[in-house]
Amino acid sequence: MNEMFTYICLAVGFALILGSTLLYKKIRLWKWILYLLVGGIYAVFRFFPEFVGRYVADAVFLEWYGYALFFVTLLLAVQFKTKIKITQNLTDYDFFEMEKELDELKSTSELLRLRYISTIKLMNQGLLFYNDELDGWFASEQFAKITGIAASEMKMEDYAALIHPDDRGQYLSAVKKASKKTPMYDIKYRVNREGAYLWVEEHGQVFEFEKKTQVISGVKGIDIKLFPDTLIHELDSLPTEQPLFQHLAQITKEPESFYLVMIQLTNIPDINSRFGRDVGNLMIAEYVKKMRFHFAKDINSIFRITGIQFALIIREQRKYDVMYRALQSGGDLINLLINIGGIQQVVYPNLGIIKHEPWSTFSLNEFVGLANKSLEEAIRNPKKNYSVFGE
Repeated sequence: MNEMFTYICLAVGFALILGSTLLYKKIRLWKWILYLLVGGIYAVFRFFPEFVGRYVADAVFLEWYGYALFFVTLLLAVQFKTKIKITQNLTDYDFFEMEKELDELKSTSELLRLRYISTIKLMNQGLLFYNDELDGWFASEQFAKITGIAASEMKMEDYAALIHPDDRGQYLSAVKKASKKTPMYDIKYRVNREGAYLWVEEHGQVFEFEKKTQVISGVKGIDIKLFPDTLIHELDSLPTEQPLFQHLAQITKEPESFYLVMIQLTNIPDINSRFGRDVGNLMIAEYVKKMRFHFAKDINSIFRITGIQFALIIREQRKYDVMYRALQSGGDLINLLINIGGIQQVVYPNLGIIKHEPWSTFSLNEFVGLANKSLEEAIRNPKKNYSVFGE
């Protein structure tokens, strides 16, 4: 290997590295380090031959150095040619297809966007899209119709100023606490609309996008003009006393035992006088929801007798045992703490309970009458809020 070959290889290697850097506007450090290492070894041999001569003869060094230099130059040339070939192939064959796929993707994305916007317009609920910091939101048009808030974007503090002072803390706490650990929330609060407060219900949902927590919620108004009785669908949809008798007539013919529980929400009139009938109705609805969840998931299990009196049919012994233990302990499974907006109240019930056995000889009227009599005894008893017939 002569010196001319060495200089040519070094020059070609430098040109390949420089050309690759200029062509692709990207510096590959490993190429420059490799080149400086190879060039540095030759520079040491050229300017400090006595250092190399201590270990190997000049001819042997040049021979093996030439092989190594040729291999490095060949490696750089092959890598540069492969890069050029890939770029040429993409230019000649794939760019048109890539452009076509991008156009299709753009068209699909636009279609999804328009469908999403149209779907939002069809919804009865208003939508709130909270920002990453949870200090503001973007709202749908339906939200403006419900609340009377014309702005499509608003800071959290400005919106909170429109919420009833008693409800404001609960609203802010629910939204700020929304996270992957508590991915959903459901709150009721009052919003000032044209000088009067409107009750709304907000259901929030949390999801994660690009490692950031996102919150979206649906808001619907609790319109007191929609329902003639209590204004709450949860209550007005309940079957009444006549369907209760019809259902009892049917199940008393069956061979299984069951319990009839008469429930009166005794302190609801006091809540009505203190906070208004709308608050009382909402608390009754929440109480019914919770009782249904724990004891009355079956169809035709809970009935409304009067404004504050309900009948509950329990057909599973296990559920009745849970209720009876809760009654004995005075636990919050029966005496429920309910939050409506910023109003927090415990709803206290009185319960009259009677068990029907397959061999019972009571008529239907007598059976229901005994349940009501047990309820009256519970109401009169200052020490115990329930009465079980026969105990």
